[in-house]
Amino acid sequence: MAAATDPEILMGKEFSYEDLQHFTDNFSEENSIGRTHFGMLYRGKIPQGWKDQLDEKYVTVKMWENKEYLGNDNWGRVLPQYLLDRVKDEIRFLGLPFLESNKNVAKVLGHCFEDDKLGVVYDLNPFDTLRNLMCDKEKLGWRNRVKVAIGLARVVKFIHNNEPQYLIRNLSAAHVVVDQEFNPVIVDFAMILGGDIGDAETDRVITFGCRDYLDPYIWFTADWTERTDVFTVGIILLELILKQIGIGMHLSYKLLSYYYKNGDFNLFVPKSLRGDPDFDSEDGTELTMIAVNCVEEEPYKRPNMDQVVSKLEKLHILNDQFKDN
Repeated sequence: MAAATDPEILMGKEFSYEDLQHFTDNFSEENSIGRTHFGMLYRGKIPQGWKDQLDEKYVTVKMWENKEYLGNDNWGRVLPQYLLDRVKDEIRFLGLPFLESNKNVAKVLGHCFEDDKLGVVYDLNPFDTLRNLMCDKEKLGWRNRVKVAIGLARVVKFIHNNEPQYLIRNLSAAHVVVDQEFNPVIVDFAMILGGDIGDAETDRVITFGCRDYLDPYIWFTADWTERTDVFTVGIILLELILKQIGIGMHLSYKLLSYYYKNGDFNLFVPKSLRGDPDFDSEDGTELTMIAVNCVEEEPYKRPNMDQVVSKLEKLHILNDQFKDN
């Protein structure tokens, strides 16, 4: 494993498992906000005065599950003896200087490596996961859907354009936490590849990404490129537009086919969103075209993230309100 930085510098505070139990009310169902590729996400609260913590702080806690086979929305298997390496890879990545000022990636407060209990605490006050909000028009209206779309596209572009380049590979709506200001924050980089992390991963993790978000081209080539992440971004954009989870490659290809036959996408936007006072029909068409282009069957036909962001930034609703800051 290649690592240019000392992991001990980047790991943050060392928490005990008991600490994490305390922060999450013993990992209560009420504080659970969803399943990730390799574990669970929880809302948490560090109380005022806790171990030099001057003020109360709301956080996000991720617990990694040490089990060999992945279920639910994930495919593949992870070799348990290497799970700790994967956790450390993710923390190393999140500690890299180029990500320090980016508000769309989670910031690590600390970790728990206690026997088989593996956890990470993020400095992030969660509203909810994007997966949980996707079908809720009241909590996630059209304006905030566009805000999430542009924020997510910008951070993937930022990661792709870094030198050296990194690939996310397991992006999904369940791995995006929406904060209290409706900024999308990626909280899972369990399959991050490239740069200081290196690519010597095949002997440690055997996995195929997240169900419904995986580029089908991977099944034929096993060749991960930036266009693989673009496909996943396209699926998430379609979910935001359609107000629907679990679109996957089959429905996305039906949309692609419809586009080539008709070219009118507004019918795909649900009535509840078309009735939103912030909805713009030209934006609806343009956003759907961008999403469908991202899920083209042949990777070379897909745009890169620079092109995706450039098109998103021309949407009428933006009106300078979501410009980079």
